[in-house]
Amino acid sequence: MTAVLDVKNLEVAFRTPLGPIFALQDVSFTVPERTIVGIVGESGCGKSTVVWSICRLLAENGEITGGQIRYGDSDVLSFTQQQLENYRGEQVSIVFQDPMTSQSPVLSYKRQMTDIQYRRPDKRNKKVTRAVEAMRAVGIPDPEERINTYPHQFSGGMRQRAGIAMAMMMDPGLLIADEATTALDVTMEAQIIQLIRELRQDMNGSVIAVSHNLGLIAELCDQVIVMYAGQIVETGTVTDIFHNPKHPYTQALLECDPARILDSSRRLPTIPGEVPNLMSAHKGCSFAARCRYVVDRCRQELPQRTDVSASHNLHCHRHFELEALGVLAQSSSEPALKKGYKNSSLSKVNGETNKLLEVKNLNVRYQVLDLMQKAFRRDSPMFVDAVIQASLSINQEETLGLVGESGSGKTSLARGILQLTGTAGGEVLFNQQDLISLKGHQLKHIRREIAAMFQDPVGSLSPRKTVGALLSEPFKIHGVKLGSVEEEVQELCKMVSLPLSFMTRYPHELSGGQARRVGVARALALKPSLIIADEPTAGLDVSVQGEILNLMSSLQESHGLSYMIISHNLPVVRHACDRLAIMYLGHIVEQGNCDDIFTEPAHPYTQALINAVPRPDPDKRRDLTAIRGEVPSLTNRPPGCEFHPRCAFAQDLCRTEPPENHELNNQRFVRCHFPLIQ
Repeated sequence: MTAVLDVKNLEVAFRTPLGPIFALQDVSFTVPERTIVGIVGESGCGKSTVVWSICRLLAENGEITGGQIRYGDSDVLSFTQQQLENYRGEQVSIVFQDPMTSQSPVLSYKRQMTDIQYRRPDKRNKKVTRAVEAMRAVGIPDPEERINTYPHQFSGGMRQRAGIAMAMMMDPGLLIADEATTALDVTMEAQIIQLIRELRQDMNGSVIAVSHNLGLIAELCDQVIVMYAGQIVETGTVTDIFHNPKHPYTQALLECDPARILDSSRRLPTIPGEVPNLMSAHKGCSFAARCRYVVDRCRQELPQRTDVSASHNLHCHRHFELEALGVLAQSSSEPALKKGYKNSSLSKVNGETNKLLEVKNLNVRYQVLDLMQKAFRRDSPMFVDAVIQASLSINQEETLGLVGESGSGKTSLARGILQLTGTAGGEVLFNQQDLISLKGHQLKHIRREIAAMFQDPVGSLSPRKTVGALLSEPFKIHGVKLGSVEEEVQELCKMVSLPLSFMTRYPHELSGGQARRVGVARALALKPSLIIADEPTAGLDVSVQGEILNLMSSLQESHGLSYMIISHNLPVVRHACDRLAIMYLGHIVEQGNCDDIFTEPAHPYTQALINAVPRPDPDKRRDLTAIRGEVPSLTNRPPGCEFHPRCAFAQDLCRTEPPENHELNNQRFVRCHFPLIQ
């Protein structure tokens, strides 16, 4: 099969004040025609550096110090500036991770998509037509009208579709998707995977998909490259990698994936240690310090390539030895961990368990127009209801998961509970005390009992303060007098397994997992009873996800904590939570025991969310369009059941009458006319 891209012995280094960082070392691979190649590995392994090298878009301090990159018959490293401009976009194009930062907020999509075609001598009308057709090809409805909109007027899923349309519009031979679904809900992620599959067939080109989501790689790719510390450690077909992994790192990475663990477990596998410092070239195997099978030779000699088959190779000294001993037996798609740990005391949902938090019929409403604006826009609503009649409870030492697509009201509900936004009715009882009636110092005192962990672990920390200062800040804000603040901060670091040397570091010097640990430590500072964690594992590698969830579980046991975890990562929620509440357009549509909901969902929306989760098994690929369309606008709610336009089971009653919330059995609630179970 002819190769679209051929990378040989690629070496990349970055100049820093402390010396060079050897980001890529001896990287070689090919991308055949009409093939989707996935690149996986933890953060810092060099995945994005490979992408930027292919596009010749390295930062100013980056330099390709060796190797070759060939696109077809052309040598990319010898391109002139004019040749590079023709190469980028026309022959190789990228779908970026965050469409909000890669798309101009001040230019309409029409302007952006016609500007991209500057190389083409066509008239403007023809360029606009090509842009409209590109939008239609990626499933954006009414493209003739929506091409005039701006990025902020699109949802996250639609913005990413527009990004794919921009990338595909010039018919490139190679499309690079760099973490293209990381920030999307599971339903949008499924739709984007399906879209890339279909476009691959239509465009007659190839795709490189960079991701740490193993389920996405298994569902989407034909071949997989596993990277570690700037090197390729294993390459094979998607079946080779997921069913017959040979390198210890590949095996460890797959074992950490919560989606492969069928039984709920509070103790998830992790990979001890961290990706090594790349300030010096590796003397031996880069994975030696973390490998369970390491011997002296691994630390002293670089492993050479070993071919398992024509399509499957790896770099490991002990492959044949371990295989002969039966250590590297064929992996199956079955979970790596069968039986998990869940403290039965955490799963009580009967009346005997004390309720720590109880929310009754809570409403959160936002004003979108003032009186003057309303006078000129009479047909537009003055308010939007983000949360409607929401009721839930959290018991002591229990974890409740709050799940739903973006725009479903999860964060608004959490802000309403924390009294960070105004409420328009209902009750929020914490230890039997109504929070809505509290003001000033009374509310500030209660907030010592309810802590928050924010979605962006780095962005939520002041860049001007060290870790030590950040951890002492809650004591100062709440006027807590301590004998020794430094000792208390050191104790917090020990609680979250953060080295004391990190106290002098700044947030930008921390990895995602380290920054998340700082966020956990801040939340624990005032010894709260309840922590509301907004996407606590978002953007983290599977191994780091396990570390954070294990840490939260250990702290729950030792400190008697309760959690509300807001997430769209259903495999993580399944292992972390005792009960679930599913939200859609401001309503809680289903609520009950976590295992029961995953085993037998009662609401069609819940079932669709679960079915949309990509499975880390290439033999079980499905049509990933479990839910078509997007969450409707809060200003234009559908009549009757709000989910009926997207529901596969909708009947006439659903289109006219709003459903009531009713109990099925054993604290299982559903808001549906025709639940899937009785």
